[in-house]
Amino acid sequence: MSLSSIPSDELAPADRRRQQILAAARRAFTRSGFHGASMHQVCAEAQMSPGAVYRYFPSKDAIIEAIAEEEQVAAGACMAALFGEGDLVDRMTTVAMDYLRAARDSETGGLLVEICSESLRNTTVGARFYEIQKGVRLALHTALEQAQAQGELRQDAEIDVILTLLFAIGDGLMMRLQIERDIELDSVEPYLRRMLSALVGKERP
Repeated sequence: MSLSSIPSDELAPADRRRQQILAAARRAFTRSGFHGASMHQVCAEAQMSPGAVYRYFPSKDAIIEAIAEEEQVAAGACMAALFGEGDLVDRMTTVAMDYLRAARDSETGGLLVEICSESLRNTTVGARFYEIQKGVRLALHTALEQAQAQGELRQDAEIDVILTLLFAIGDGLMMRLQIERDIELDSVEPYLRRMLSALVGKERP
């Protein structure tokens, strides 16, 4: 479980400070990117002195690594819903909507765009976030294989092609929702459900 998922009033003082720094770093990275934001900006955003911040994180890379760890935990929790009970399309829709709600976070939703962009770059930061995306893809692949074995996914379905389309839809919506902020997220869900139904061979009215 990541610190960000625990209410701040239930955290020890040291963990509360770490959470404060990571939240500030997310805001700074959302505005300026992982490479553009400086430790000075993170300190200012956290309203803490450099000495106080460095007591918890010795470098910006250490902060990025902590954020990556939190993203990995969050991705794992999100993917767990794929392996629950119920219809495959319902489970996929639940996961997709959770992802899009995170992208709509008023302060740090834009960080997901930065993470996706960074994962394409040949950098240490890019490689770390690319590994997280690989983990998400593996979880989706496993869920679709299980669905295929259980008859929920048509037998001639090409899982790798479906995954490419799923990522394209998810990443495209994530970026579009950053631009078109007036769109009500709940209005997207029924259309998304129809698209997912078509992808897995379950056309619905």
